[in-house]
Amino acid sequence: MNLRKKTIKGVLWNAFEMFGGKIIQIVITVILARMLTPEDFGVIGLLVIFTELSKVILDSGFSQALIRKQDSDQTDFTSVFYFNIFIGIVVYSGLYLLAPLISDFYNYPELTNISRVVFLTIFINSFGIVQNAKIIKEVNFKILANRTIIANLLAGILAVYLAYNGFGVWALVIQMVLASFLRVIFLWVFAKWVPSLSFSFKPIRILFAFSGNLLLSGMFDVIASNIQTLLIGKFYTKADLGFYTQGKQLSVIPSQTLTTVVRNVTYPTLSVLQNKDEQLKQAYRKVIRIAFFIVFPLMLGLVVVADKLIPLVLGDAWKPAVKYFMLLCITGAIFPLYSINQNIFLIKGNSKLYLMVSIALRIITFISIAITIWYSVLVLVIGQVIATIVNTLIIMYYSGREIGYGLKEQFGDISSTMFISSVLSFIIYYIGIEIVIINSFWTIFAQFIIGLILFLFMSFILNLKVLKDLKDIFLSLKNRDK
Repeated sequence: MNLRKKTIKGVLWNAFEMFGGKIIQIVITVILARMLTPEDFGVIGLLVIFTELSKVILDSGFSQALIRKQDSDQTDFTSVFYFNIFIGIVVYSGLYLLAPLISDFYNYPELTNISRVVFLTIFINSFGIVQNAKIIKEVNFKILANRTIIANLLAGILAVYLAYNGFGVWALVIQMVLASFLRVIFLWVFAKWVPSLSFSFKPIRILFAFSGNLLLSGMFDVIASNIQTLLIGKFYTKADLGFYTQGKQLSVIPSQTLTTVVRNVTYPTLSVLQNKDEQLKQAYRKVIRIAFFIVFPLMLGLVVVADKLIPLVLGDAWKPAVKYFMLLCITGAIFPLYSINQNIFLIKGNSKLYLMVSIALRIITFISIAITIWYSVLVLVIGQVIATIVNTLIIMYYSGREIGYGLKEQFGDISSTMFISSVLSFIIYYIGIEIVIINSFWTIFAQFIIGLILFLFMSFILNLKVLKDLKDIFLSLKNRDK
C-alpha cells in the first residue's frame, strides 16, 4: 500500500475512532448533565491539571520518539514499556500521598478519596502506552477505533446507571477509571503485542535524547492549558468551574477531534519525508488547507448558535456556560494552525527548538492568566483567547521556518476560507434572529443547512485550492483497492 492510500485509510479509521468516541461522550455527557449538578462536574475539573500532567510524565515523550524512529525494534518497545510502568507506579504513589494536600488546597475534604480513585487511571494507562504507539506507527487505527468506542460506551452506560441511582460525582469518577481500564484491556487483546523479558537502558537513553524535550514541552503545555481550572477552582465556586469546564469540553470536541485525526495520521506517514523539505512543505500545505477548511467555519458556526445550542443540549441550568463556550470556540477555530504546525518540529526532529518555542508560548499564557484571574472567569477566558491567537502566530512563524513555509504563504493558503466563513457567520447569525422554526433545534438545523450550502457555493465560486486537495483525496479513496 503506497503512502497516500495508507494515509487515507488511516484517516478514515482514526476519524471513526475520534468521532465515534466523541459522539458517545457527548451523548453520555448530555444525559449526565441533566442528572448531575454543575458542582459535580466542577469537582472532577479540580483534578484535571493533575491527571493531564501525569499523562505527559508517564509517556515522557517516548511515544512520539518510537513513532518517529524508523528502525525501532522489540527491545525499544519492551524497554519503554517497563519504564512506563515504573513511572506509573512512582507518579501514582506520589499523588496518592499528596491527595490530602490537594483537598486542603481546594478546601474540599471529600476530594482526598475522590482523587485517589481518579488517579488510578494514571497507573492503568501505563500498561497501554507502548501498544498505542506501536499501533499508530503502523497506521492501524482500526484497532484504536474499536477500543475507544467499546470502552467509552460501556463506561458511559455504567455512569448513567450510577447517576440515576444517586451516586453523584462518583458516577463520573467510576466512568473515568472504567474507561481507562477497558481501553488498556482492548489494546492488549487487539494489538497482539506483548513485551519480552529483556530490558535495556540503552534504548531509553537514545530515545530520551529526542523525547526529553517533548516531555518538558508537554509539561509546560499541560500546565498552561489547565492552570485556569486550578485557579478557578481555588478562587471561584465549583459551579463556576463546572460551567467553564463544560463550555471548554464542548468547544474543544469538534476542533480538537478533527485536527487530531489529521495530526495523528500525518505524523507517522510524513515522518518518512523528514529529509525532503519541498515534498514535506507541499504535503503540509494540503494538510493545513484541508483542516482549516473544515474546522474554521464549523467553529464560527458554533459561536453563532451557542445561545440556543447549550440550553438545548445541557438544559437551562447550564446557560452560564454559553459565554465561555462562545469564546473558546474562537480558539478552537484556529486550533489546526497551532496543532498541525507543531508536527513540523517533531517531523524534523528539532525537539530543542520545539521546547524553546513552547516555553515562550507558555510565558505569554501565564502573563495573561496573572493579569486576568483577579477580575472574573469571563475576563480570564477573554485573556486566554488573546494569548492563544498570539501563540498561534508565533508557532506558525517558527515551525514554518523549518521548511520554508512562512506566515505570508500560510495565510495565503487559508485567507479565502477565513473570509468566506467570517462573512457567512454574520449572515447566519441574523437568519437565526429573523427565523424561529418551532423550537431551537429546528432553528439551529436551518442555520446549519443554509450555512453549509452558502459556504460550499462560495467556495466553488472562488475556486479554492482546497477543493482540488479534497478531490485528490476522494479519487485516491475511490481507487485505493484497485
